[in-house]
Amino acid sequence: MILQDESLLISYKGPVTPNIMAEISRDIRGQLDDFPQASRKIFSIFIELAQNILFYSAEKIRYAGRTESVGILQLVETDEGYVFSCGNIVNTTDVGRLADSCNTINSLDRDELRRLRRVQRRQPQGDMSKGAGIGLVQAAILSNNPLDIEVYTIDEKHSFFSLFVTIDKD
Repeated sequence: MILQDESLLISYKGPVTPNIMAEISRDIRGQLDDFPQASRKIFSIFIELAQNILFYSAEKIRYAGRTESVGILQLVETDEGYVFSCGNIVNTTDVGRLADSCNTINSLDRDELRRLRRVQRRQPQGDMSKGAGIGLVQAAILSNNPLDIEVYTIDEKHSFFSLFVTIDKD
């Protein structure tokens, strides 16, 4: 997805830690004071996308004595709304499951998404089901727009997975 005529509000690449998430949360709230409804949606979507990085990032670094997942988080303002995106290196074996999840989510209407979310809440939460399940469904419900993905192959074992969520201003 190529974004044109945009204004970059937030851009971060590095370890996704609780402290970093708190700082980005403050930035979201501060930059979107004039749009409280969009701010709440973007904040919630940010949390969901950051969790996807935590669950799926194949890139790890040692940071402050802990192993942390690495990813990219960006918030862009367009004339119509905002685009929140995340990207990270994933194991190529996970790409199909992530893409299938996004395609399924995009094929459902709002009521079907809510039903799917209820079903997923009742299921056991294994590591892989958390990242490609309820969080993506929640992002689609909040944004009321389809999820856009891009995948770039890095090598046989790794790909770069990007997810874009559009949030309308009104």
